[in-house]
Amino acid sequence: MNSQPDSETRTLAASNNFTPTASTLVLILAGCLFSLILLLFLFQNILQGKFHQSSNGTQADKIDARVVTTRTQPSAPKTSLGRIFLATDRSNSKKHLNQIGLAMYNYHGTHRVLPPGRTETKSGHPYHSWQTYLLPYLYRGDIYYQLDFKKPWDDPRNYKVFQQEVPEYLNPVIKEKLAPDGTALSHYVGNILVLKENESLPFNQITDGMDNTIFAIGRGNNFHNWGDPTSLADPQTLIGPDRVSAFPDGTQALMSSGAVRFISKNIDPAILKALSTPDSNDSIGDF
Repeated sequence: MNSQPDSETRTLAASNNFTPTASTLVLILAGCLFSLILLLFLFQNILQGKFHQSSNGTQADKIDARVVTTRTQPSAPKTSLGRIFLATDRSNSKKHLNQIGLAMYNYHGTHRVLPPGRTETKSGHPYHSWQTYLLPYLYRGDIYYQLDFKKPWDDPRNYKVFQQEVPEYLNPVIKEKLAPDGTALSHYVGNILVLKENESLPFNQITDGMDNTIFAIGRGNNFHNWGDPTSLADPQTLIGPDRVSAFPDGTQALMSSGAVRFISKNIDPAILKALSTPDSNDSIGDF
């Protein structure tokens, strides 16, 4: 019997006894390390790109989702029926502003000052708006007492509360009532020269006269949620021939006296300035 291994067996044995040199091992390890570094680099760039895109998109969506800016300047109705509808909407808008004015007076009667235009933390983070503080005086305590005032208005715990519409904050002529994110809008903004940040103004500091100073005004576009602390504006920035107004010919304003007055798109800018400031001693002429 032949005890010598055949050629195939000898080849297999030789391959099993192969021992790589040190230089070969170094090259293999270097190649593996390079491949690993390359994969990590590519993976990191992909993740960073996706995160950057997602972050930017989320922030933009968050901003856009809270504001409605699509309304354009309304045109005057051409039919008798259209004019009747417009007059009805204007009358109902006036009633809503009257209700806000009454709530303002009741708030002042309780606290001896107006509500702050908005409250902010020491770090500058917006907390709550004047429209939120007026809710109990509009008989909307059912909404007001759902809020967690230890949290800012945009905290997730308060989100569902701000999805609820407050009819007094809506102008019937404007059809947009909800922001894309589902929160309820307000069609009126406070006069930032009267309703100030972290400050409550008493009536006796409105030295230009209560009937000569705008408290709140209807806007024609760029609507925010009623709880948004940024829902304030200088009336001078909202009215003019090149501005979108609530009605075809202008908008309504709640004066600090509680009266509601119509302001034309073509009002004299000097008169509008006088109506906007509470203590500038300006003359409003025959307005």
